[in-house]
Amino acid sequence: MRVENFKNSKRQKVSDSIIEKFPSITYSNVRKMLRQKDIKINGKRISEDLIINSDDEVLFYINEIREMKVDVVYEDENIVVAFKPRKIETVSEDGSLDFVSAVSNTCGSKCFAVHRLDRNTEGLVVFAKNEKTKQSLDAAFKNRTIHKFYLALVYGRLEKQSDNMVAYLKKYSDKSFVEISDNKKAGFEKIQTNYKLIKSHNDLSLVEIELVTGKTHQIRAHFAHIGHFLIGDEKYGDSAVNKIFKKKYQCLCAYKIIFSFDENDFLSYLDGKEISLDESKIDFCRNV
Repeated sequence: MRVENFKNSKRQKVSDSIIEKFPSITYSNVRKMLRQKDIKINGKRISEDLIINSDDEVLFYINEIREMKVDVVYEDENIVVAFKPRKIETVSEDGSLDFVSAVSNTCGSKCFAVHRLDRNTEGLVVFAKNEKTKQSLDAAFKNRTIHKFYLALVYGRLEKQSDNMVAYLKKYSDKSFVEISDNKKAGFEKIQTNYKLIKSHNDLSLVEIELVTGKTHQIRAHFAHIGHFLIGDEKYGDSAVNKIFKKKYQCLCAYKIIFSFDENDFLSYLDGKEISLDESKIDFCRNV
């Protein structure tokens, strides 16, 4: 536990004040501190995100944010692309250490995650370094002009060398689970998952996947649906097979991003830029 205190510089919310002063602290961290009444304004504990004035004294208690070494793959004045390892959330909902905090701490200023990877999925995540960049990247991801590619190790030999798979997905938030259907049903949303077979060996296939739509657990559930679950996936896969290959986490890595921007966008200098990981750095690729 550490204690920080400072004098606020302008009229603003408590959360904005703390995050502005300490970029590695996230809004989730502040919410947790408020719930635990670990913030004092002028000596009085508070539990709400109040508006405070300039010259107000702010004091808060927070569990030490652990230093995490971040592998930055690309950085300029507007964006950061970093490699997220497994076993960490891109953005935490409970105030615990998350990847966006680690990236912000490394860059020395607040960064914004414009998309997410599952906790146990490794790979490249794009961060905005300012609000203007965040707005442009948010629009690009929404309009699917940024192309995301994954490598995955799946069970069995795929019949087709490549395919543009279309299906329908329903999310059960209370179970953290999704269901796939070949036919459109009430509550199901259309998904598209494109893949290209890279190589196969025995009962394993390494595939490159382009995620056209980005729904929860889409890759994992879609491949399980066609009978080729991801090795290491305990939720949609096979525990017995995972034990054979000694994999505890899904063999899935977001390994390549290709940017596409209109010439009038201020991020147009990134148009056509490809950022990728070397396949040799992805451990499960050596299994095939």
